Amino acid sequence: MGWFISAAVASAIIGYSVSPIGWTMAASLSVMIVIGMAWPWIAVRAVACSLTPEEDRVHEDDACHFKLSVLNRLPLPVWGLAIEGYLDRQTQTGNEETPPTVALAFVKGLSKSTYRFAVRPRLRGHYPQTLPLITCSFPFGIWTAKKQMREVSGMTVWPKVYPVAGRCPMSGRVWADLGEGNRSGPNGDFIGVRDYRSGDAIKHVNWVATARADRLIVTERNAPQCPTIDVWIDTGGRSDLPTKVNQQLISDRIRVAASLLVNLHQSAIPTRVQIGTRSIIPRRGPEGLRQLLDALADVPLEGSEQPLRGAARSEAACLTVSSDKDGDPIVCSVDPSTQLRQSSSHRHRRLDRSIDLGCQLASFWTGGRDAKHVA
Repeated sequence: MGWFISAAVASAIIGYSVSPIGWTMAASLSVMIVIGMAWPWIAVRAVACSLTPEEDRVHEDDACHFKLSVLNRLPLPVWGLAIEGYLDRQTQTGNEETPPTVALAFVKGLSKSTYRFAVRPRLRGHYPQTLPLITCSFPFGIWTAKKQMREVSGMTVWPKVYPVAGRCPMSGRVWADLGEGNRSGPNGDFIGVRDYRSGDAIKHVNWVATARADRLIVTERNAPQCPTIDVWIDTGGRSDLPTKVNQQLISDRIRVAASLLVNLHQSAIPTRVQIGTRSIIPRRGPEGLRQLLDALADVPLEGSEQPLRGAARSEAACLTVSSDKDGDPIVCSVDPSTQLRQSSSHRHRRLDRSIDLGCQLASFWTGGRDAKHVA
């Protein structure tokens, strides 16, 4: 707009002092400025839009489908409408621009149209952060008219979860006496065979029954109720790094934590989870899984200012997810049950961010290989 106004003023000066053709140029530019401002202003106020995601919860990088309804009250078509701000987060610096969530080339006059499209959210969190905007800069793109969209539904983006093969080998120092009686475990009396379930170790496969049934059959034994594992997740950020780098480090750490928590939950291992300063005892089943992932989505992109506090109980197994000085995720496991057999019950494992995290997490539990992957 500034360049057009400057050109119109310069043309008027030329028309006044040099040649009358300058007045023609000034008039043409003035008409373009008026049309370029008036039509976008009319267009955004003549339409009513509603935006609704078809799924209220998705993972990072998964396709999320939206439904956009546009009511055009004008007898003329509207071109160049766009919806901005639904998936915007404060993650970019400098003069970089965030692309619109969706852009429409054409909307019929005096009609209500419905459009469906897919978007892949890149960062966890709750969306939208602010009300999205209906924008239009047609026909010349010299000025953009904006209006807030009122009819919009929210959604939650969970952190990306990588599959983890096998089951956590930690058992804690003592067996819990509470619970619904005995449960299946690696030790105890033989109680029968069953079909393979995700996470079963290869050493529990009954190969005779597997060959007879032509599918994986696992020997099942009973054991005392499984103890609770304390999981500690550090959500602290680093002020000595640029904002965008710090957000990437936090995001990778949260993805590692989400992958391990989902694996523990699917293996029916009870946990006490400390996410920063927030304590959670997840419920069983899909409700507990949603509870954990919602809590991880609540972690700010830049991390929390308060450091992780508290210490795990000495008689319980513990899993801590943090980062080293280079920002690579570090998983520290403490298994009190190994103290009698090993010199140290502490184990540290570093995940290199320059290598695919999915490949590193796939074989994270080295002590118990998943039978399905081996077969």
